[in-house]
Amino acid sequence: MMSDTSKDALIKMEANIDNMNPEQYGGLLDRYLQAGANDAWMTPIIMKKGRPAIMLSILCRKELLDTMRDITFQHTTTIGMRYTPYERFVCEREFRTVTLGHDVVHVKEAFWQGKRVNISLEYEDLAAIAEKEDKPIKEIEKKVWRLLSL
Repeated sequence: MMSDTSKDALIKMEANIDNMNPEQYGGLLDRYLQAGANDAWMTPIIMKKGRPAIMLSILCRKELLDTMRDITFQHTTTIGMRYTPYERFVCEREFRTVTLGHDVVHVKEAFWQGKRVNISLEYEDLAAIAEKEDKPIKEIEKKVWRLLSL
């Protein structure tokens, strides 16, 4: 486990995009995540002269700055980017699995200063089991929480 006061340094990169076909946004965020970004998102904004636009934001480790910049200039219509160093606090994390019949659900637990502060179930695991069993996801989720017996 990490120390209770773990800090992490990241870079937040941003670009405003106002002249790109929105159909091209589809796989863009996945491209950043596959290249190692911690997170990537798009926010609708209004730019000068009332033009609707998208603000693209990417959070990554500093050593990925060039990679994320290259993806942006190659796969968007922006001609400029800005970036800012960020520091963040990071909870300790532990991962485990819960077996539900023949299926497995991944569970992530977050701890701050030695105390558990969050538990999350992997949505894709729940969705796959729900699809297989033809049941609502919330039913599968309830079964997993019972097995966790917290």
